[in-house]
Amino acid sequence: MRPEHAGLFHVTTRSIAEEHIFRDHRDYHAGVQIIAELVTDKFLVCHDFCLMPTHYHLLASFEENMLKLAIHRLNRRYASGFNRRHGRRGHVFDSPYTSVEVATEAHAFRLPDYLAENPPRRPWPWSSRDVDFAFVERLPWLETLEPG
Repeated sequence: MRPEHAGLFHVTTRSIAEEHIFRDHRDYHAGVQIIAELVTDKFLVCHDFCLMPTHYHLLASFEENMLKLAIHRLNRRYASGFNRRHGRRGHVFDSPYTSVEVATEAHAFRLPDYLAENPPRRPWPWSSRDVDFAFVERLPWLETLEPG
């Protein structure tokens, strides 16, 4: 059963069979745009994210009952656009998503480094650790971390 309570979560979703679901700049821009729209529509507060060729990571705060709805919207919107852009049909993601509540201080402090270590090279233009995105609301301990 997926969490329904409010909190800070590390969410990730992987592609089917390690297929590249972020293939070009259009795909990455679409992913960033959808996250920004979910922030604007108040489905989540984004603190950190990283889009990778086969998956994404999102560190975000969610209000009660919003995690499932927000990630469903993100994945549905992205998959529909991805299939349209690439003349493709069918599932894009392996499973709906994985969410882990960030409930300890140690986890909260380690997670941003873990996300930053994911990209194949640094700086990575599709990571909020390497680029300033206006919709990202850094957590207090992330404020002291330098991008890149």
